[in-house]
Amino acid sequence: MEKVKNFIKTFNINKKYHNYIIYFYCLLCSIIFLSICSKSSFLYPLNNWDDANSFFTMGKGMANGLIIYKDLFEQKGPLLYLIHAIAYIISNKTFIGIFIFEVISFSIFLYFANKTILLYFRKIHILWASPLMSFIILSSYVFISGDSAEEFCLPLLAISLYYFLNYYKNIYPQKMPTKQVIFNGVMAGLVMVIKYNLLGFWLGFAGFLCIGLLINKKVKEAFLSGLYFLFGMLIVALPWIIYFALNNALYEMIDVYFFVNISAYSENVSILNRILTAFKSAYGFAGTLMHFSIITFLGYIYVIFSKTIIPNKYGKFAITFTIFLTILGVYYGANHVYYFLILMTFIVLGTLFIANVIEKILKPKLINYTIFLTPIYILSFVILTCNNSVNYDFHNIKKEDLLQYQFAQIIEKKENPTLLNYGFLDGGFYTVTNITPNVKYFHKPNIKYENYPEIMDEQNRYIKDSIIDFVVLKLMDTSESTQIPYLYENYEEVKTIYISDVNSYYMLFQIKDKDEEVIINE
Repeated sequence: MEKVKNFIKTFNINKKYHNYIIYFYCLLCSIIFLSICSKSSFLYPLNNWDDANSFFTMGKGMANGLIIYKDLFEQKGPLLYLIHAIAYIISNKTFIGIFIFEVISFSIFLYFANKTILLYFRKIHILWASPLMSFIILSSYVFISGDSAEEFCLPLLAISLYYFLNYYKNIYPQKMPTKQVIFNGVMAGLVMVIKYNLLGFWLGFAGFLCIGLLINKKVKEAFLSGLYFLFGMLIVALPWIIYFALNNALYEMIDVYFFVNISAYSENVSILNRILTAFKSAYGFAGTLMHFSIITFLGYIYVIFSKTIIPNKYGKFAITFTIFLTILGVYYGANHVYYFLILMTFIVLGTLFIANVIEKILKPKLINYTIFLTPIYILSFVILTCNNSVNYDFHNIKKEDLLQYQFAQIIEKKENPTLLNYGFLDGGFYTVTNITPNVKYFHKPNIKYENYPEIMDEQNRYIKDSIIDFVVLKLMDTSESTQIPYLYENYEEVKTIYISDVNSYYMLFQIKDKDEEVIINE
């Protein structure tokens, strides 16, 4: 019994090693739960999500010397493509490199989520909180397949949420230390070059930081804090500005990443309607994620009414309005399932509520002994995750059963083949064949023709001019292929596969060559 007490005491008191222990535990949870939930993991034959594959293709192009936005068209931020470029170098035909980044990213998320808990409660609570948050976030259907822009922004929001709560608990109404302001500006800068419409939280972070100082008649401090925050963002942005300027692609970066995203996806509706639609969208998804919504809502109520979490009224108002700004930024222009993932960072508030309940119910000494229940926590949430993850059944699929690999067997028979993913989002064919696109519009993003006709006009030109070897189509009916100009004049059908899950036919065409027979999969 004495040894048990000494072990618990070491876990709770030893400040020299506890950060390493906590991060190792976060890393362990990250590996376990991402292995189950992310299609990028070694358990799955392929991450077949079109968004993930388009990011991977952009990263591949970047790693092979192409200039993103100028040579390849896609509309996410350059840092996201750099991550995929490094992942491509690690493994050029699989998502194992991305899985490594996912593990690191989610480990950082859990670490700072736990640091937030430690602002108010003992370290013992991280043992149940880490697997709980992993289960709720990663097994949710908004996680899709893994490898979204939102996923890589989760740790950045968790970091700034920690500093946000720490500020209003321990520092306000004094100014935040300069290093912390700059650091959080860097976090905002990183989000800006991943997916800038996720910046709503940092707008509230910096805005209320400055407003609070102005209210307390600290005009100089408010002005400097704003400048320091922008300086942190500039630290991240400047290398990219230089990169694109040196490659004569600054205009393309601004045009594609900012203007196309703003104009091509936005509907012509009033600001009021946009705001109402944004909150309606968030409410709709929250209603289908009951574990998250109940716990987070109770956590928010606890934070607002607690005298210890945020002891001042201004801080309570700031966190409330900042959450609203986060939601507004996420859903202001469009609405996709995976958008909600970034909002799941606020599950941290729910863990504060649960920790408080545990502290109220159990005696302090009894809470300490819950350390020995850790294997049970992990195993229980692993079982729940396997039962709830929308991806888990996919691990039973074999590579040879996937159409991407069936088409690859044909395409790879030709030396140095070129490929066009015509008329739909990147289906993973570039990934499994390790083909770097030789055309700018290598796939078709979810942009209406009338909003950006150049995409399909150029894809049609590629077919007309026969500048690619293989063309992959995704059609509701095979007869639709006859409507594609010059397709049957210049190409021959090689293989067609019907996928019932998406009610679509995938058709592979190869360029006609009078001197060579068309490669047919027998």
